[in-house]
Amino acid sequence: MRNFRPLTASIILIGLLMSACDRSEQGTTSPAAKKPRSYTHLYPRSCWFKTDDSWPATQCFMMEVPEDYAHPERRKIRFPVIRFRAKNPAPNKAPLLHLGAGGPGASMGLEPENASDWLWLNYAAMTVEDGRDLIVIDPRGTGMARPRLTCSEFIEDAQTAFQRNLSPEEEARVFAFSMERCYSRLSKGADMAQYNSSVIARDVDELRKRLKIDKLDLYGVSYSSRYALTYARDFPDSTRALVLNSAVFPNIVYTQQLAQDSLAAYERGLKHCIEDAKCNSRYPDLRRRLENLVQTLDEEPRTISIKHRYSNQPYPFVLTGQRLLRVLFQALYNENFYSELPKLIEGLENSGDKGLKPAQKAIGHFMEIVLDPYFGDAAGVSHFCYEEAPFVDFDEARESAEDTGILGGAVRSDLKLLQLQCRIWAIPAAPLLESQPIATPAPVMVLHGGLDPVLSAEDVDVARKALPNHQWLLFPQLAHDIISASSCAEKAAARFLDNPTSDQTEPTKTCRQQELADQIQEEQQGQNQDKQTEAPFSGVQAPESSP
Repeated sequence: MRNFRPLTASIILIGLLMSACDRSEQGTTSPAAKKPRSYTHLYPRSCWFKTDDSWPATQCFMMEVPEDYAHPERRKIRFPVIRFRAKNPAPNKAPLLHLGAGGPGASMGLEPENASDWLWLNYAAMTVEDGRDLIVIDPRGTGMARPRLTCSEFIEDAQTAFQRNLSPEEEARVFAFSMERCYSRLSKGADMAQYNSSVIARDVDELRKRLKIDKLDLYGVSYSSRYALTYARDFPDSTRALVLNSAVFPNIVYTQQLAQDSLAAYERGLKHCIEDAKCNSRYPDLRRRLENLVQTLDEEPRTISIKHRYSNQPYPFVLTGQRLLRVLFQALYNENFYSELPKLIEGLENSGDKGLKPAQKAIGHFMEIVLDPYFGDAAGVSHFCYEEAPFVDFDEARESAEDTGILGGAVRSDLKLLQLQCRIWAIPAAPLLESQPIATPAPVMVLHGGLDPVLSAEDVDVARKALPNHQWLLFPQLAHDIISASSCAEKAAARFLDNPTSDQTEPTKTCRQQELADQIQEEQQGQNQDKQTEAPFSGVQAPESSP
């Protein structure tokens, strides 16, 4: 959620309009009366990616739905649906529907060149190996969906902008112009007001009907967890259970506290080393050094040669202090980066190329997100401008950002651009309902990381209490996307889906302690195998008191 790509109703969900039928004013019924016309279709098609014998049986579809459910006879859109069949299906286990990669706007990686066994293997323990099918989608506007609402203008401008020394103001003007051109192009073939959580929830229910599933088990990671919550609110009778991984709650106005949350993320990254005696001795005074580095790079930017998947040649990235903050924030989504942060700071303090590998890796990852042609960033802007921006006090947010010092500089620029892009989009604001807690009675498992940079564990700990029937599993040493980082988390989700009333706290805690112990042992073995080099700081603390 909230990657650097520009972010993230009064839409009433009404039933599909019937096609023109014989309507007798006298109340008589004709035997030859036409059946109501259907405006949704699920089209089977050959899978567009390669599989092998190790894969479960795989079915591919394109789901066609109205772009605007209030006018279903108008423009149609499509989104991909992949169904992985359980190896030994259990008749009493409903499929698990994965609602996409989050973002909003991120692709699931269903594209021919990106699809791999990761699509199912990452969730096998709670689906195809546990007797239930796994269904994966790209939501409308993203990835393999048609249309895919990607701002190619932003990609083109970013290719040039990040190779130049631009002030924050100049950079903001470049990307504001990108957004204007993007909206002008896309709005000619898409209604940008129809890309938000409540409409996606409607898409999901139409898919449920086409698949003839009575009740859905829903899985949401990052922003797609909001789709799961919205679906449970709007279609309670069709919801069985929810697994929310690094959850987004509609009643947390993230942009309102973006400055403080960003600063807290940097401080957690630094604290990870400062509170470890060995690391702090090796890299002392880390916060002051980061602040000095940001200021130095703003005054004298540095060109760092990097590699990324969208370029066949080395890419000369001009690193300013503000760009460094953006790179670090994105890198902090992964807990494995925490042990790299001190090395990155030290490497950039040096004048030569020695020690630049951590910075090059982080910048390369950042640019792969910025330049991703499958990221539906325009759909993400529609989400943001519809269901979050109307509830943000931008004056208050900017005032709060003024107190974050040099490490808050990137956020101060972002707040201006976020507000500007909603003026460009000019779509109606969501009703107050979209900012209210969702108190679904359905069983919910909430998995969260204590190091999550964008979704504060403290905020989620408060928001989740609105759910009357939920389990809360906090992983203090993990960041964003818990299922991908811990097999214990996936096993807990599998047990929860099998029996949502069974408390998973203690078995998950026991599993996690062993998992951490195994990680420490593996790191120690790796260090012993290479005694000629300095043993890296592991970043692994004592086993957590929570799972």
